[in-house]
Amino acid sequence: MAMHSQTTKKPVYKPAVIGFGLIILSILVAMSGPLGSRIGWWSYDFAIDILKWSAYGGIVASVLCLSGLVAARPGGKRRGFVFSLLGLIILVPMLLFLQSWKEAELSSPPIHDISTNTENPPAFWSAPNTQTYNSGIAVWQEQAYPDIQPLVLPVSTDKALDLSIGIIRDKGWKLWKPDREENHVEATATTFWFGFNDDIVIHITAIGEGSSRIDMRSTSRFGGGGDGGTNANRISSFFKALKNAAGSS
Repeated sequence: MAMHSQTTKKPVYKPAVIGFGLIILSILVAMSGPLGSRIGWWSYDFAIDILKWSAYGGIVASVLCLSGLVAARPGGKRRGFVFSLLGLIILVPMLLFLQSWKEAELSSPPIHDISTNTENPPAFWSAPNTQTYNSGIAVWQEQAYPDIQPLVLPVSTDKALDLSIGIIRDKGWKLWKPDREENHVEATATTFWFGFNDDIVIHITAIGEGSSRIDMRSTSRFGGGGDGGTNANRISSFFKALKNAAGSS
């Protein structure tokens, strides 16, 4: 009984508990940055500063939890191993996400208007987007995203338009009234964290018998710099879904 009493009364390794608490706080602060910017509490730049400081807090917390893995290891004289292990399991995905987001921001070109047709990009007719495509960014786009090209499908223009509208709805984008005579459709996507509005235009042209060429343009309304690859990734994802839909139909 005496041995059991001593085991249950082992002192807690306080840095492990502090590290776990700091991890929870860092995650909550990191989430508050973009969400606060989205609802207008503070600016985008301030939200970025919040993300940076939450990452620094997470790094300090990880050091504390790592020390807890050693000092409070099973069979040791202090408790807190579970706090340390759980804290690191929670923290690692957040740090990896912030690091990947930072790398995307640094490695992406300073452009936020991506089009599969850089010589004659589709224009916005319905979406409230005043962005005029700057032909000077075409070189940057071709270097950074050489895979962003028009999509050719063995379906009619009407079918391609219907499939495009279906995917827009599946993705939860705001659909603007399609122009079926011109095979033209627009949409607006809202980013998850910051709530930025990015506008999309899809224009379809017939090529030969029963085939269609789909051109797509995705543009951020916000800012004048880079988008971290968001618009290029959106086009790639949309075209992948469109090819799958055309194949299954």
